[in-house]
Amino acid sequence: LAGNVAVVTGAARGIGRATVERLLAEGAQVVLADIDVEQLDKTVAELGAPERVLAMRVDVANQREVVQLVDAAVQRFGCIDIMVNNAGIAPVIPFLDVTEEILSRVLDVNLKGAFYGTQAAGRQMISQGKGGVIINMSSINSGLANPNVAPYAISKGGMNQVTSTAAVAFAPHGIRVVGVGPGTILTE
Repeated sequence: LAGNVAVVTGAARGIGRATVERLLAEGAQVVLADIDVEQLDKTVAELGAPERVLAMRVDVANQREVVQLVDAAVQRFGCIDIMVNNAGIAPVIPFLDVTEEILSRVLDVNLKGAFYGTQAAGRQMISQGKGGVIINMSSINSGLANPNVAPYAISKGGMNQVTSTAAVAFAPHGIRVVGVGPGTILTE
């Protein structure tokens, strides 16, 4: 991936951090985005590649911040080739105890965040005219009925539709939009 520029949301820990580590190992330049600035700074320090990374505090539920993230990647590294919409939250709470606030926040981060990231990266990639790939981190829970993570499962099911509809919309521009659906990952 030498010469490629990647953006990863939810990059401070877990799957996001592992994705950043692999992208760097493969030679990419990487923009790390996360809402947890303290953990993000720690991750960047531990990566040890300051010339190949840019870290930004971003709340993916805020469309303006996601657009600024893509713009910053282009300003720093000249383009964007890979977008990984990984940021997500998964509160464990029984179905009947889910409040409006919990449901809204999960949908804002997981579903709207992926939509905003796909849209912003797609616009930039189309304007560059050289294709690219957008990777949406879904979940096996998008197809399972676990009543203790209902908002999460619903958001990931919706993310699958973001992925499918964007894949059709962006295919004429040589942009692949794909989803990854991991199972449970042992992270902090």
